[in-house]
Parts: sequence; structure tokens; C-alpha cells
Amino acid sequence: MKKSNYAIYSILAVISYFYGIILCASLILFPLGVYAIISAGRYSTFAEYNDVEFAMNKPYIKLWTIFACILYFPLGLLALIPYAKSGNNVIVEDIKVEESQPQQQTEPVEVEIDIPKTEREKQEKLAKLKRFKENGLITEDEYNQAKAQLEEEDE
Repeated sequence: MKKSNYAIYSILAVISYFYGIILCASLILFPLGVYAIISAGRYSTFAEYNDVEFAMNKPYIKLWTIFACILYFPLGLLALIPYAKSGNNVIVEDIKVEESQPQQQTEPVEVEIDIPKTEREKQEKLAKLKRFKENGLITEDEYNQAKAQLEEEDE
């Protein structure tokens, strides 16, 4: 699908702005007018999408397409044309692969912990340290250092 097929969303954006202003002028339909103006901005964005962006945002576009079909009937049906023509499979060409930079080594961090006042708090701190170690947030050395510090404070 070529980008020119998304120009329908530009037309729909103009219709939405016009319709939104009319609805905002009537106090009773003011909320719908606000949504119409918001949808105009969305349709302008959709008109600028390429095939990949369109395919990636298709569920989001579907919601605004349904809104257009309901609020701007029968003109809102124009939004169905590019949505129905676009497929979910997109071929991506010209992928640039950047060389990954070497990871910087970090210096060891000294772990300081709060001194627990009760045995229960100590057990909670040990469990928390163990979870940190299992999740890779702290190293084995940092875990052992903090555990030794906890046991040292207990004595």
C-alpha cells in the first residue's frame, strides 16, 4: 500500500475539525465536539504514517475508525478504505544495524542496610537480599557482604 492511500485520513481530519466546531457551538453536544476535534488530530497523524507505522498502530487506528464511522456517518466510512486495504504483514527493507558498544564495567558498590530491631525484621531483610540476588540486582559478593553486616549487627 502506498502512502497516498492514507490521504483519506487528511480529508477525514478536515471533516472532523469542521464537525467538531459545529458540535462545540451547540452546548448540548459539546463533549462530542471535543472528541471530534481530538479525532481530527489523530487522523492527521494517521495520514502521515508509512506502511510500517500504519501496521504497528492498526489496533489504535481501528478504534478511531469506528468512532469516525459512527459520528460522521456516512462520511466516516471513508476511514474504512485504507484500514481494510492494509494488511498486517509488512516487509521492512533497509535495516541499519549499529555495532553494539562494549559494556562498561561498573565498580563494586558498597551495600549499606538498615539495622533491623527485631528477629522478624532481620528475616525480612535477608529474604529481600536473597530476592535481589536472585533477580540479579546485586552480586553474590554484595549479598554476602550485606548478610555478614546483618549478622554482625545482631551480635
